[in-house]
Amino acid sequence: MKQYSIWSNYRYAYEPLWKKKKKIVLCTIAEAVFYVFVPVVGMAVTSMIIGRLEQGISMRSLGFQVLMAFAGYGVLNMIKGYLEARNDGQYIEARTELFIMDWIEKDLTISMEQYEDPAIRKLKERATDGIWSNDLGVEGFFRQNTELLKSVLGLMVYALLVGSMNWKILLMLIGMSAVSAAAAYTVTRYYQKIKDPLAEHHMTMHYINREVDDVQGGKDIRMFGLENWIIEKFDIAIRKCRQLYFHWDMRSYGSNILDTILDAVRDLICYLYLILQLSHGMRISEFVFYLGLVAGFSNWIGMISRSLVAVRHDSDMINELRSYLALEEEKTSDDMADCSAWTDIGIVFDHVSYRYCGAEEETLHDVSFRLEPGEKLALVGVNGAGKTTIVKLMSGLYLPTSGTVYVNGVSTRELDRQSYFAKQAAVFQEPFQTSYNIAENIALSESYDQESVWQVLMRVGLDQKVRSLAGQLDTYLGKDIAPDGIALSGGEMQKLLLARVLYRDAALVMLDEPTAALDALAETEIYEKYQTLLRGKSVLFISHRLASTRFCDRIIFLSEGRICEQGTHEELMQEQGAYYEMFQVQSRYYVDGRKD
Repeated sequence: MKQYSIWSNYRYAYEPLWKKKKKIVLCTIAEAVFYVFVPVVGMAVTSMIIGRLEQGISMRSLGFQVLMAFAGYGVLNMIKGYLEARNDGQYIEARTELFIMDWIEKDLTISMEQYEDPAIRKLKERATDGIWSNDLGVEGFFRQNTELLKSVLGLMVYALLVGSMNWKILLMLIGMSAVSAAAAYTVTRYYQKIKDPLAEHHMTMHYINREVDDVQGGKDIRMFGLENWIIEKFDIAIRKCRQLYFHWDMRSYGSNILDTILDAVRDLICYLYLILQLSHGMRISEFVFYLGLVAGFSNWIGMISRSLVAVRHDSDMINELRSYLALEEEKTSDDMADCSAWTDIGIVFDHVSYRYCGAEEETLHDVSFRLEPGEKLALVGVNGAGKTTIVKLMSGLYLPTSGTVYVNGVSTRELDRQSYFAKQAAVFQEPFQTSYNIAENIALSESYDQESVWQVLMRVGLDQKVRSLAGQLDTYLGKDIAPDGIALSGGEMQKLLLARVLYRDAALVMLDEPTAALDALAETEIYEKYQTLLRGKSVLFISHRLASTRFCDRIIFLSEGRICEQGTHEELMQEQGAYYEMFQVQSRYYVDGRKD
């Protein structure tokens, strides 16, 4: 993780704030000024009243002066309260408008290899509070620096006033405050030791929250009676977090006890000194004023100590945030090949190997093959053979560990990935469905050509179903957003995904076991539509049911990350190798889509 100095973090946080939200900075300074001087005015008013009583002025004059003083004091308090309330909402606005979009953009554009890297996922977990919390990270930095500004300004004003009383008292107060600040700093350093294990336990809790909130997962949880098991897993993570936080809290408690002791000593010394001065002729009004200053001085020191610890803590969280945002971007330059003009696509795998981050062995070993433009190629093999990895490499989501993937003669390392993605369409095992309306699920956009949407629905045979719905194209899928949303059957969802592919009019289509959840008859119907509707497009097709690969021009059989056989269905059946054996085993269970 890259380390940034605290001054670099100040520039990161406040430079955009000053450029785009200058009023917030100015109002923060105004808030600090009023926060410091309003109490001084209050002490001065109290001292003034006592002084007037000492002078023996008439009650009528005293009443008028008190009324005017408290009126002015009230106005200052109102301004102070307004600034505090205004700034409280402005900090949220600053975080959401100036920083969150960077986080979302990074989240959506980070490469899949980085996205799946455990170390990066842990970094992201640590950085989450830095951008999404009201009291930590970026927003906490603004809030705590406001507190720090108040306390530093207050300390300066009070130090000047206390120094006018006795400079030795001032030095004593500063010395004790330095000890308090050092103790608080040790608490911050301890947090650095526990932040990684805390992130791991938080990842566990967030994962469990997602699984519990998943509708499909909820069925399994109830059917298999997993409630107690899941609760125990969550409870273990909570207990481990609580244990880490306990040690942190104990150190904070020790620091607070030290502050309490130092405050008591400071106050005792200062009060004894003031009482002594009172016995030597100090006026009562002065005694009251300086007594308030001493108490206030201790408060400012305590505020500085707490603010420094909090600012350091929030700065460390900004470190995590900036480290995540600084992850290497996708390679983009004028030299990258633009794919936007391509009308067809051919792929070549040239001695490609791939090893996942942290894996001991390669998933793919020296794989070479080609997908000609307009060809339908099937990848088959047992689970874990490397089929899905090939899809990720072909799509450009992954880059080879060694070897090269060429797209129309250009290495995927040199492609402009965004323009290449625009030429692709993919359907995976887990259908990607948003909780918006049918038209938006097909177009994957708020803007769409309604006529084109109806055309692709008609081509896949889903138009009558959609026309029968009350909302037709405006019908929502799922009930996350619309209470009257619907759920499509497995076969209907596959037709919708095919309609999405047709609407996109991609030159390259990748189908990674999209019909795994369908029965044999429904799967056959879907693949007949694929064969008819995707004619002329380059198609990579993965299936665990070999009977459905017959429509492909060629078949590649993978085993343990290597190509064992390749050819047409007829050629592989004649060879009577691994493909033939798997086909024979499966044919015992399915004949024309019916079980024996």
